[in-house]
Amino acid sequence: MCADVSKPSTLKTPDFGTYPTRIITDLIIHPLGLEVSYNDGKSSFHLTLNLREHSPDSESTHPITRETLIAPIDIPEDLTITDAHLRKDGFVAVTWSKKITPNDSGCSVYHPGWLYQTGLSDDIDFKINLEQSLWDAVNFNNIPKSDGACILDDYNEFLEFLINLVQFGVVIIRDLPIQKDILEKLTSKIGTIRSSNFGWIFDVKTHEDADSNAYTNVELPAHNDLSTREYVPGLQFLYCLENNTDGGFSTLTDGFSVAHYLKETDPDIYRLLLTQPVNFASKGQTSDYRIRAPLFHHNEKGNLDEIRWTCWLRAPLRGSFEEMDKTYHAQREFYRLVNDLKFKVEFKLEPGDMMCIDNRRVLHGRTSFTESSGARWVRGCYMERDELWSALRVALRARHS
Repeated sequence: MCADVSKPSTLKTPDFGTYPTRIITDLIIHPLGLEVSYNDGKSSFHLTLNLREHSPDSESTHPITRETLIAPIDIPEDLTITDAHLRKDGFVAVTWSKKITPNDSGCSVYHPGWLYQTGLSDDIDFKINLEQSLWDAVNFNNIPKSDGACILDDYNEFLEFLINLVQFGVVIIRDLPIQKDILEKLTSKIGTIRSSNFGWIFDVKTHEDADSNAYTNVELPAHNDLSTREYVPGLQFLYCLENNTDGGFSTLTDGFSVAHYLKETDPDIYRLLLTQPVNFASKGQTSDYRIRAPLFHHNEKGNLDEIRWTCWLRAPLRGSFEEMDKTYHAQREFYRLVNDLKFKVEFKLEPGDMMCIDNRRVLHGRTSFTESSGARWVRGCYMERDELWSALRVALRARHS
C-alpha cells in the first residue's frame, strides 16, 4: 500500500495540462480498472493497464517532455490494482500488484483533476467544450471583431480571438499595420503554415497567366479553398494590403448554418450531400489534383464537421441518369443557398483588415471588379485546425496556471 505522504498539488501530471481541483467522493476497484466518483455526481473510469501506462512517475513519463516511456507490451496483462485510496491532499494513490521498471515503487499517484478530465465517457479534453454559434446575414454583425492594434501583443485579446474563431468559424481583424510580414507575424502566434501549390504565402492579384480564377477579376461564388485535396485546409487567412477597385467586395457564408437549414427543411437533400461522392478536379496547367468525396462530412459523433465545395472545380458527374439528376439538383440547391443574401454577407475588405476563416465551415467569395479602376492585393495562407486547437489549449493552460 502506498505511504500516505502528502505532497502539494503541484505534483506533475503525465502531461502539461492544468486541471482544476476535483473533489472525489468514492473509489471502487473493479477487475479491469478503477472507478472514481466525484461530488458533481459524475464518475470516471480508468482501465488498469492504461492507468499504469500513464503514471506520472519519472520512469513511466519523461520528466521534461512528459511523453510516455513505457509501451503497452511492457505492462503484464495480469496486472491488477491491489489498493486505491484518497490522500490528505486530494490525490489518488494506487498500489499495483507488480513492479515493471527497475526503480518502480509499486505505487502511482494521480491528480484528481487529471482523472476527471481524462476518464469521463464524454471527451472534454481533446476538444475544448465550446459551443459553435451558427450565423446568417442577419446576425453576422454580432460576431466580435478583433482589434489589430491589440491582438499582436495583448494576451487576453489573442485568447479571445482564438475562442471566437472556434465558435463562429470566422474572425475579422481590423486596423492591422499595413506591412507584408504582418500575415506571417500573426499566424506564427497560432502555429505552422500549411504549404500548397500556391506556396507558403500567396499573393492574390490579377495575373495574365492566372492558374486559378482567384488571380483574375471575375466573381468568385461562395466556396472553400483546395476542395480538390484529400485533406481540405482547416484554416485560411486573407490579409488586405490594397483594395481601391470598383467592386471586389468580400463575401462570407456560414456553411454549417446552410447545412442546418437544409437538414431541417429538406432532409433528403442533406442526406444525399452527406452520402453521395462528388468528383472535384483542379484545372491548373502545372498541377492536377483530384478527389471524390461528399460535400458534407460527419465526425465520429455524427455531427457535421466539414463542408467541401468549390462549384467551378466540380468534374462531370458519373452514374445512372436518375442518380446524376438527383445529385445535380441537390448541388444546385446548395449553391443557391450559400449565395443567397439570407445567408451570405458582403463587405469591403479594407487595407489592414484580415479575414481568419475556418475553411471547412465558412465559405468565402468575392464580387467581380474592374481591373483598370485600381489595385486589389490580398495575401493569404493556410493552416490546419490542429494548430488552432493547440494554440487555444496552451493559451487556456497559461491562463489557469
